[in-house]
Amino acid sequence: MKLLLDTQCLLWWFAQPERLNSETIAQIDNETNELWLSVASVWEMGIKIAIGKLPLPEPLDSYISSRMMQLGAKSLSITASHAVQASALPLHHRDPFDRMLIAQAQMEEMMLVSADSIFRQYDVSILWAAS
Repeated sequence: MKLLLDTQCLLWWFAQPERLNSETIAQIDNETNELWLSVASVWEMGIKIAIGKLPLPEPLDSYISSRMMQLGAKSLSITASHAVQASALPLHHRDPFDRMLIAQAQMEEMMLVSADSIFRQYDVSILWAAS
């Protein structure tokens, strides 16, 4: 199964794993699953760091590269098709980063790992992550 980790779940995995439920932990640990991190999440984290909303234990570039290596995660680029899909989504969710994750999960046939209840209003496969 292809799992697209939302930003919050990636951060929880490393800093607050107790916030993830046992099914999510098992699926992330399952080596037969492919783990993906969207460039949108990296971009979102960079913005949150810049405005003082996200402290990290190291610079963003080394944080992302080391955590992706630990997870064995792949990077998902943003394409023009992803952007068109995100812009066509209903406006249940106004966060552009989350809308991009939804569009990418839909187009790439991935399961979105999230604890954002608004995601349930979209036609997207979700692995509910909150404990």
